[in-house]
Amino acid sequence: MSSKVLKPEDYIEPECVICDKPIGTNQKIQRIPQQRISQKLDELMGQQEYGAAEAMLNYWISEAQACGDKQGEFMVYNEKMGFYRKLAKKEKAYEAADMAIEMLEALDYSDTVSGATCYTNAATVYTAFNDVGRSLELFEKARIIYENNKTNNEFKLAGLYNNMAIALVSLNRFEEADRLYNNALELLDTCANGELEKAITYLNMVDAMLKEKGINEETENLAVPLMYNAQLCLDSDDLPRDSYYAFVADKCYPIYEYFQWYDYAEELKDRIKEINERS
Repeated sequence: MSSKVLKPEDYIEPECVICDKPIGTNQKIQRIPQQRISQKLDELMGQQEYGAAEAMLNYWISEAQACGDKQGEFMVYNEKMGFYRKLAKKEKAYEAADMAIEMLEALDYSDTVSGATCYTNAATVYTAFNDVGRSLELFEKARIIYENNKTNNEFKLAGLYNNMAIALVSLNRFEEADRLYNNALELLDTCANGELEKAITYLNMVDAMLKEKGINEETENLAVPLMYNAQLCLDSDDLPRDSYYAFVADKCYPIYEYFQWYDYAEELKDRIKEINERS
C-alpha cells in the first residue's frame, strides 16, 4: 500500500464550495461536486490509497453539512457504505448505512430510485457481515421501486438481482437465487455495454452451484458453459480497459484458477496489472 499523502488540491474544487454565509440565511445552497467525488474515490481505491480516500470522504461530509447540502451529504454516506464494506470495517459501514437511511424521509427519497439505491447499498453491507435477514428486507424495498421504474435503471435493477441472489445463496435458497440471476441476465441482454455485469452474473451462478452441490463431475460440466460465457463478455472488444474493468477482472480470475483455467486466469491478471500501471 502506498503512503502517498492526499493534498487538498487533489479533491477541493478550483472554486471553494464553502458557503460565505451561515446556514439559515437566504443564501443559495452550494452543492458539493458529487461526480468528481465518485471519480476521485474510484481512482484512490484503484491505487489502494485507503487513508486518502477516507480523508476525502470525511472532508466532503463536513463541506456538505457546512453548506446545508443534504443531497450531497446523503451521496457521501452512500459512498462511505461501500468504502467501509470493502475494507471490512463493520461498525463504520453500519454507521454510514444508518445515517443514509435516516436521511431518506427528510429528503423525500423513501419511494424513489435514490431511495432504492440507498436500500441496496445498505442491504449489501448487511449481507457482507452476515446480517442477511436485515439485508433481504431492504432488498425487497429496493426491488419494488426499481421494478416500477425500470426504464433507465436496468443496470441498477440487475445489480440488485445479483446482490439479492448472493444473500439468498447464503441462506441456501438456491432456486430463488437462480431465478434472480436469470432475471439479471435477461435484463442485461437489453442493455448496451452490459458485458462486465453479465460476466459477474455468470460467475456468481457458478459460485452458487458450488455452494449447493459441491465440486464434482456434474458441477464441472455445468460450470464450463457459464465460465465460457463470462469469458466472452470479459474479452469483448467494446469494453474499455479501465479501473472498473480491473475491479471486475479481479473478482473473476480466482474462479478460473479454481477450475484450473490457469492460462485465462493469468491473462486476466496481466490485464489488471497493465491497467493499474497506467493509473
